[in-house]
Amino acid sequence: MAEEALVTSTTRHMVYLQRLESQEVNEFTAFLQRMDRDIRRRLADKDLTEFSRTRLERLLAQVDKDLAKIWDGYFDELAGHLGEIAGYEAEFEARNLQNAIAPELSIEAVIPAAAQVRAAVQSTPLSVRGPGGGQLLEPFIRDWGSNERKRVTGTIRQGYFEGRTTQQIIRDIRGTKANNYRDGVLAITQRNADAVVRTAVAHTATTARMETLQANADLLKGMRWVSTLDSKTSSQCRSLDGTVFPLDKGPRPPIHIRCRSAVAGELDDDLKALEKGATRASKDGYVSANQTYYQWLKKQPEAFVVDAIGPTRAKLLLSGGLSAERFAALNLGRDFKPLTLAEMQQKEPNAFKRAGVE
Repeated sequence: MAEEALVTSTTRHMVYLQRLESQEVNEFTAFLQRMDRDIRRRLADKDLTEFSRTRLERLLAQVDKDLAKIWDGYFDELAGHLGEIAGYEAEFEARNLQNAIAPELSIEAVIPAAAQVRAAVQSTPLSVRGPGGGQLLEPFIRDWGSNERKRVTGTIRQGYFEGRTTQQIIRDIRGTKANNYRDGVLAITQRNADAVVRTAVAHTATTARMETLQANADLLKGMRWVSTLDSKTSSQCRSLDGTVFPLDKGPRPPIHIRCRSAVAGELDDDLKALEKGATRASKDGYVSANQTYYQWLKKQPEAFVVDAIGPTRAKLLLSGGLSAERFAALNLGRDFKPLTLAEMQQKEPNAFKRAGVE
């Protein structure tokens, strides 16, 4: 069987992982429906306008207790799924390395112990920049649940003090049928579930795979950042795509909430199997695995480039006389923070002049 390049198999696997994230998000729907039923059960037969403040707080404590029980059930289910994902991703990365090693060398990639991988997932902080960054996985997920519970009880309390009827408060929480229930507090919880769960799965997958890479460090030069090639890719991931970092330094996906990037091992040159013809997935099929995001983007129609990075950056990339590598570096500052156009212009004023975007 022909050997696949590490980037090739990694980008194809990213499609599978994103589908798995969607599946995990969908699993949350049943728990959200239970929250909806329990809130209505607690509130439906009560006239909150007649409640004293003390009685209201007792009711809110009951609602919060109901929700906490549901959230605990969800956390337990999600934790089990993440543990399974961790084990699978660690094994996938070992197979990925094995397939890329020249077969005549008879070298076997090491798979770290399952307990070691699960422990790493829980003890490695999220690499997310901004809110949530540096948190461990369990507090990151549980803080989300706590905030969602507070949003529900806060909505009830606020409605009470504003003199809203019980039915109006329930509608504030559930949303309206006319808007397909997308305008209520629980719709916010659903949207936040999408962000948190996708980020949690990405963290789990990356950490598990990094454990495998660390276990095979003697075979590697480092790890390569692999981003998704489409218009939804963030400015950070666009610029990091293709960058090789030491195994013990640098950022790791997810670098932001809903990050879709991944890591791939970078084998020592004398271990690699033949990689001729290796490809990676893009929005319109497979392209050379050696292409970075901005090398790929430069070859796209101008309208697509504008849609992906905006009109000014598009002019700078296409007409500023910058290589794809220099343009990528120009977009990020210290700690991989995206730079503003003004900051970019300070670093490369001549490129802005050439592009006619002074």
